[in-house]
Amino acid sequence: MVNGKRVLGILLVATGIFGAFSLFPSEEKKVKKQFSLLAEYACKEEGERILAMAGKMRNLEFLFYEPCTVEAPPYSLSGGFTRGEIASLAARARLNFSQLTLEFHDLSISFPEKEKARAVLTGSVKGKTMSGEAVHEVREMECLLKKSQDQWLFEHWEMVEVLKR
Repeated sequence: MVNGKRVLGILLVATGIFGAFSLFPSEEKKVKKQFSLLAEYACKEEGERILAMAGKMRNLEFLFYEPCTVEAPPYSLSGGFTRGEIASLAARARLNFSQLTLEFHDLSISFPEKEKARAVLTGSVKGKTMSGEAVHEVREMECLLKKSQDQWLFEHWEMVEVLKR
């Protein structure tokens, strides 16, 4: 009987700990969630309707702090942008593709200051252009996120030049 109570007690404690971690995710998990959402909103399925795209772009806007600085030399893009401008740039880029996926790998997240997160990662874009050409690009990136009203927002986005052999 004592062993049964002990096992029950251990199960209750384990359930409580698991519940606490599930209900109250760490700041690192919250930052990773923003990258997951960004990938979800950027993706385009073949035959996607214009209303679906508009909804994704509207959701994408709310992932960014205003203004957000972007440094993307391969695309001649540099400066501060509003949320609407970022969504507009993303929408225009998506129009060139019939299908598009965005994935993030090797996320390394640190918290250099209170309410600030720094992420170093690899981004991978795969897709098919409207003319049927396959595209696959991999870029190293560094992002700064700022916590605003308990939500992590992208504040700075930079493509890091990797040395060529």
